[in-house]
Amino acid sequence: MTTTDTSGYNNGTYSFEQQIFCISWSTILSFNYTGEAAAIAKQTKAMLTKVLQDEEIQTLIGVWHLVWGPGVSVGSWAGPGRAVNTMFIIVPQTDPSQAVIAIAGTNGKSLMNWVLQDFNVRETVPWPYGKKSNVASIACYLGPHWCGPQREPRISKGISLGLKNLVSIKSPQDHGTTAQQYLASRPFKNIMVTGHSLGGALSPCYSLYLEDTRSEWDTDGSTSISCLPTAGQTQGDTNFSKYYDSKLLATTNRQWNSMDMVPHAFNSEMLDKIPKLYKQCDLQSTPLVDLLVFLLKQSTRKNNYLNVAPNTKGFESTCYDYDINNMRSQYPATSDEIDQVVNELKKDLDLSETNKNHTNTINFLTEALIQHSIGYIEYFDIGDFAQRMDAISQRTVTVMSRPTEAGVRIQTVLASLNTTPILMMELGQRSKDKIDDLKEGEGPLLDEILERVHQWNDGTPMENSQPLIFLIEEGW
Repeated sequence: MTTTDTSGYNNGTYSFEQQIFCISWSTILSFNYTGEAAAIAKQTKAMLTKVLQDEEIQTLIGVWHLVWGPGVSVGSWAGPGRAVNTMFIIVPQTDPSQAVIAIAGTNGKSLMNWVLQDFNVRETVPWPYGKKSNVASIACYLGPHWCGPQREPRISKGISLGLKNLVSIKSPQDHGTTAQQYLASRPFKNIMVTGHSLGGALSPCYSLYLEDTRSEWDTDGSTSISCLPTAGQTQGDTNFSKYYDSKLLATTNRQWNSMDMVPHAFNSEMLDKIPKLYKQCDLQSTPLVDLLVFLLKQSTRKNNYLNVAPNTKGFESTCYDYDINNMRSQYPATSDEIDQVVNELKKDLDLSETNKNHTNTINFLTEALIQHSIGYIEYFDIGDFAQRMDAISQRTVTVMSRPTEAGVRIQTVLASLNTTPILMMELGQRSKDKIDDLKEGEGPLLDEILERVHQWNDGTPMENSQPLIFLIEEGW
């Protein structure tokens, strides 16, 4: 990765990357509060300022000043009056011409909401920024087969909604300006955009938005745009990945944990790796996990998802032995949150600890939660910062949570596996090729199964409905 100049950031004992990740991690402060967007923004600003002014924090990351925001958008589906997206801009005291834009994704949904809800990734929409002619020219520059309207960059519907929130968010304490309007009001030498989890997926999109709308805020084109996203899912299709990389790959430092489930979504080849993620930890996949992966692939396989900077190798992590108690003394707040998530999952999915298979599923998801949070804290080695921020804010909010909607499609499917009796439907003998296609999540046999399920309940899970198992015999 290259940036215009990183020396101005290094005003604490932490390295440049450590400082940026600390700033990214601090976006979760807004998740402590409920109410109207303006009220949450005001409370978050007060707490963020308190954290930034703390002497122990300043020793680690240096002295930083909040110059815009926080801007907050509120959505009822994240919980009554809770922040859906949060964004703020801060600058280091040593060089105010350098700025960091920190982005938080959806409150309380950074892992489990993606895993158990319908993701908003079944559909993609065109990338709305940049002149169409420029996009087409870049696509053709990449090769003749990239030309044509069918090759336009596309992002998931969920990412599109999140980006629209970020673009339109206004800071009530900064004369109701958007972040872009603020950037237009003063010159910056370099802008670093960062975020973790869903914020790690949105931060590259916001970086590209700034690049594609540069004429609106950086008329002389002198500002360098950098991005440090962590733990992000795929934003869009292969065309979007190529388009992004053609503009910002040189200044993007994507960081992801090779044992984290989230960055494995939603590219088909990456999804295939999830069941074996924790094999080295003597933790095998389970039927529930396998079903989850199958449903994810089936929902997204036609969209050709690919992350930005796809050739970036994930960093190596360690096995945490899915025992959160080992983490509690060092990371009490995060450990308590993971405990809460696991307990809610046990209840929501009727996972009984007396059932060995259920216990293995619980252990698998616990390991995934640890890898998605503590795995990054330890990789960046910012434990001192995380502990101090928790102490200052007395953080009690859940940063990873269960779904709140009881009628979620995948959740219903998973829960139904734990009920009896079971209905069995014979499909007779089928060729090996058709069965192989079914295992890959495609083909006429899968279409037939889906059609029968649709006919069975007209697309709506019936109350007290019985699990349905299709019996298929391989023929020649």
